[in-house]
Amino acid sequence: MSARDYALWQLDRRRLPDWPAGAVRWQRPPAPPADPRDIALAEQLTVGVIKNLLHLQHLSSHFAARPLRSIEPAVRKVLALGLYQMRFLTRIPVRAAVDEAVEQTRRIGLGRAAGFVNAVLRAAATRPSPPMPDPQVDPAGYAELALSHPRDLFGRLAAQLGTETALRFCAHSNRQPPTIVRLLPGASIDALSGEGVAVAQHQTPGMFIVQGAPAPCLARWAQQGLAQAQDPTAAAVVPLLEAREGDRVLDRCAGLGTKTLQIRDTFGPRVHITAMEPSEARVTGLRAMLKARGIADIEVRQCGMLGAPPPGAQLFERILVDVPCSNSGVLARRPEARYAQTPAALRSLVMLQDRLLDDTAPWLAPGGRLIYSTCSIWPEENQQRVAGFLERHAGWRLIHERLILPALDAEDRAYHDGGYVAILQRERGG
Repeated sequence: MSARDYALWQLDRRRLPDWPAGAVRWQRPPAPPADPRDIALAEQLTVGVIKNLLHLQHLSSHFAARPLRSIEPAVRKVLALGLYQMRFLTRIPVRAAVDEAVEQTRRIGLGRAAGFVNAVLRAAATRPSPPMPDPQVDPAGYAELALSHPRDLFGRLAAQLGTETALRFCAHSNRQPPTIVRLLPGASIDALSGEGVAVAQHQTPGMFIVQGAPAPCLARWAQQGLAQAQDPTAAAVVPLLEAREGDRVLDRCAGLGTKTLQIRDTFGPRVHITAMEPSEARVTGLRAMLKARGIADIEVRQCGMLGAPPPGAQLFERILVDVPCSNSGVLARRPEARYAQTPAALRSLVMLQDRLLDDTAPWLAPGGRLIYSTCSIWPEENQQRVAGFLERHAGWRLIHERLILPALDAEDRAYHDGGYVAILQRERGG
């Protein structure tokens, strides 16, 4: 399968604004391209279309001279993919992008629309683009049509950060974030260097910027115990546990185990680690990673809620609760999240965050430390959740909290995502 067809298949699986999932009728399940370069191009196309979707839809409607929703959904997707190549990938000739989009339309069984796709893309190649809203006069309109950030999201950002910073935030979310890795204990930076791979020091000690390393390479480094892809903001959470020898440590929402493994790397085998995760697929992935790295002393449990500890249960001296969140602090890395920053989605998340905190609290030993963290910048998921927890639970106190905004306008060596972390302590009488 070509890179463009694989990108279209990946995009067709998403449910996005004016973008129903499953609009393309595939004759057979597509397989990834054989050439790693095509896989990389497909990933670039997929992420690029998602990040620029509202802008591309605006162009599609303008050059088609008709409302977007009057265009068949599968055709909208082909147009967005073609327009992205024309407007954002300078190494692909415009004529090639147009011709490939027309042929792609035929390959997915929509030959009757091939002439329409050809006409729209050729108009985009020869006619002036529609003017964008003036960011000084209509910043929300500019954020929507030029930067592909929904108006509601921009309004929330502007209310919290101010209009100018909110526009910078949106522009930041559209950049290509650097790949940053944490060098694992005992590994040498020389082991990461190779043909086509460039490594540079990040300003955070122990972290490096990597260029030219595809996803399979990053996965291999993790399995071999060389390096783990991780942002500095996320990596700064685990050391706050300050685990001591003999401590029982719980990673409450372990996922695929990035922080579980960092706990092991940071504190070594002198602590007893339990990783808890409700997803069977993620638990399987974590166990496979532990096996690949030869780590046998981490307990992995597939479990959603803990419930009240039974009499005599062993409690944990340290707990990390890295909760599911809106991802509002990592929109550059999670492009789809910008379209899910709705009041309903946020209400659902904060209810889950409260449940996780309340369910976990009884399992912390008196005098113990609980770290609550998110990759969100919204107060509802951060300061308000911690304040609400302290109101509901006597005998707890807040030691420290910090909100980190993404490093707007930063060069790669100073790049970091946004997030929040709080250190909570259960008093010995609590």
